[in-house]
Amino acid sequence: MSLTLHLKANATKLCKRTAPMLLLALLSFGAAAQAQTYANKKISFMVPWPAGGATDVVARVLSSELQTSLGQPVIVENIVGAGGSIGTTKALKAPADGHTLLVSTQQDLVLSPFSYKSANYKHEEAQTVALVGYTSVMVVVRNSLPAQTFPELVALMKASTDKPLSYCTPGAGTIYPLIMDRINNQLQTKSLQVPYPGFGPCLTDLVGGRIDFALLPIAGPFPDYIESGKIRGLALLSDKPNARFPKVPLASSFKGLENTNFSLWSAVHVSSAVPAPIVEQLNKAVLAALAKPEVRKTIEATGASVFEPTTVKQAHAFYLDDVKVLGSLAKASGFVPQ
Repeated sequence: MSLTLHLKANATKLCKRTAPMLLLALLSFGAAAQAQTYANKKISFMVPWPAGGATDVVARVLSSELQTSLGQPVIVENIVGAGGSIGTTKALKAPADGHTLLVSTQQDLVLSPFSYKSANYKHEEAQTVALVGYTSVMVVVRNSLPAQTFPELVALMKASTDKPLSYCTPGAGTIYPLIMDRINNQLQTKSLQVPYPGFGPCLTDLVGGRIDFALLPIAGPFPDYIESGKIRGLALLSDKPNARFPKVPLASSFKGLENTNFSLWSAVHVSSAVPAPIVEQLNKAVLAALAKPEVRKTIEATGASVFEPTTVKQAHAFYLDDVKVLGSLAKASGFVPQ
């Protein structure tokens, strides 16, 4: 082989070996460069639920803080419909430059892909930035129901198999029928789900005595209804007591419901294609906001508790674990996208 051919052959081998490393270096450099210039335009903070709700409150209090820390306008956009899947889809399909954030919940990000055909996204398309808040779920009954305690409710359900007790939900594709299906399986009871177009009419019929019971989040206006005596709280589906309702027992303290813990959470997510340095920067900004007493007070006023600070890796592991748990429940309950 001539010297020229030998040199060309070696050069070709060298290029094949170094090309992947060079590409990786260029990608890393590009991501770092993006992070250095972030944020450089308006930031959209998408809420897949109506204005005025707990998720909307989270977005608005965080947007005010992020606007200061990131040095750019942060605009809250409420894009509602189909179990939160419309707004979530728009957020995850936006340009992956970190300028579109999503205030997410279990319903829109985790459950909607199992429930709605309009959820045009996969769970792995979302990257968790930070966990924000969580709230417990309580079993409540109408005042006229002859069950003063949770064991009495279970006994009544077992005695009413021919005409099962009714419970209302804010929709068939939500987390509440999943929870109730699991409780029915564990206790060998039956109940009849009555789906409503939201919690408002559900609560109206519960107070009016037209529905027997419900599972309600300890957030928003619901605690006021319990404290005023319009409905009765019988059990918390939580791993620890609620400070506002210290006398309401944990469902896990009853036989057959050990380890029953269902909390509803909110978080901040972005597209999984957003560069890691930008996600880290956003994580620090959100955690800094959540550390402020006035921000925590606003979020806690909705009935939620603020998560302890976590890294991006820890927050995303929490999200993936919930996808796994709720995915199993959805499959067992026969969820079919509608």
